Amino acid sequence: MTIPTVISNYKYMVLQNQLKTAYSDLNQAAKLFQVYHDMSVSEYASSNGSTDTQKEFSKVFNGVIKKSDTVYGSVDDDGNILSGQAYEWRDIKGEKGYGPSCDFSGYFWDIQGRVIGFDNTPQAGENGPKVCIDINGEKAPNRYGVDYFVFMFTTDGYVIPWGQKHTDNPSCMDYYNNCTVSKNNCKYVSGQVDQVTCANYALINQHPTDSTKDYWHDFVRGR
Repeated sequence: MTIPTVISNYKYMVLQNQLKTAYSDLNQAAKLFQVYHDMSVSEYASSNGSTDTQKEFSKVFNGVIKKSDTVYGSVDDDGNILSGQAYEWRDIKGEKGYGPSCDFSGYFWDIQGRVIGFDNTPQAGENGPKVCIDINGEKAPNRYGVDYFVFMFTTDGYVIPWGQKHTDNPSCMDYYNNCTVSKNNCKYVSGQVDQVTCANYALINQHPTDSTKDYWHDFVRGR
């Protein structure tokens, strides 16, 4: 292999390991939250709202170092309406213009630089909110399906990749909801909506449409 290929392979191996660690950390914090509050994140959020829930969750997520209250529709000092993103995220191909899927409750950063945000409040008895994590923080590439992934809290106290089936997922009207969206929403095309379920495939290193290929060596490189 050439040196650029070796470097590229190493970069994606690091990202894959970071994703697995982030997924484990989210689930561990969700279980701690359930112990401390005697209810799951989903149950707490349905009663108290996503914003308050994120603040409580950040207390059990190890190593939180800073927070931001900026959400979709926030206004800056000059009266300009903000998009709600902590910084610019792009689609899987690196094209601009795509905001975060979790822009309802602000963000927090942990000691590893990871950035976590929650989305809309779930209904009672239903899974949610969605939780998004940039597994390497503000470092490049800041792309959906590469270092930015979407998950969802469940009523039984876990975190699942968004798109994974669960008995308490609500019916799905569109990809903004806390629902079971089609796993087909992971494609190497332009547009945020087509990368929202990529965590399903990235965790198991499986190409979304070709069983002979993998996720980290093939799909994220457009093959």
